[in-house]
Amino acid sequence: MRDKLSGKRIFYLALSLFAFVVGPLGLGGCTHTPNTYTMKPQKVERIRSNLGTVGVTVSDYKAEAEISLPGRGVLGGAGRGFVMGATIPVMVGAVSPIPGGTVIGILFVPIGAVVGTFYGAAKAAPAEEVDKAKEMANRTVEKLRAMDLRLTLQNEVIQQGSERTGFNIVPLSGVGPQDAKEVVQYDQLQIPGIDTVLELRMERGGLWGFYTVKPPSSAFVEIRAQLIRVSDNEVLLDDVVFCASEERSYKKWSEDEGQLFLESIISCIPSLAEKVVDDFFLVYPLAAQK
Repeated sequence: MRDKLSGKRIFYLALSLFAFVVGPLGLGGCTHTPNTYTMKPQKVERIRSNLGTVGVTVSDYKAEAEISLPGRGVLGGAGRGFVMGATIPVMVGAVSPIPGGTVIGILFVPIGAVVGTFYGAAKAAPAEEVDKAKEMANRTVEKLRAMDLRLTLQNEVIQQGSERTGFNIVPLSGVGPQDAKEVVQYDQLQIPGIDTVLELRMERGGLWGFYTVKPPSSAFVEIRAQLIRVSDNEVLLDDVVFCASEERSYKKWSEDEGQLFLESIISCIPSLAEKVVDDFFLVYPLAAQK
């Protein structure tokens, strides 16, 4: 007999799908598969056997700060409740085993929107609390920027790469991209002794949470790493790496002048460096192990 989804399981599956669809950040780093994992093992070996001396450089622009907070006050909560209420019936219908479930879900959108609006208004966080949380988050972001975690990331990658691999990995300063759209032509620069550049771009960081009325959030950092051959600027390997903390309420992140937020972001740096070193210098595709 075919198993049927219980009503509770359908609801939570739909809620998860809703959160994924309307998540404000899109978190490409969570689902991105590094091309190291999909390439043929022989190609990965060929790339690594010809790296020579690897110079690690970092972007010179500020990472984009993205802060997810609850809906602000009654109006903010009502607005988010409206979106949730209008979306969830369609999602429930889409994952339901009932024929025509999506169409049935659409018919319940008006009711869901009204119920969601009232729910959001009732459960909304006070505007003054949200404002204070936003101010705290902004102050913490400025503290993090003053620490220059880009340099910390560069040093961590060099240290881990030197200790854990057999490659010659050295710092390469002052040549990284100056803005997010710049494509550096390394073959035109004076960087003697460097055969390959490991370019690190710190793209985004902050607090991530789904677009619900009063969501918990995670401190996160996202970077992009590219391994580039100097002689012709060919991108040999490309990876997006994402680190996130445990979820906590916006009130928890606001305590002690955002100290937990600060510490969580800083603690991501070694994890990001480890992932970069693994993906670019150590890990082989699964096909290599078959």
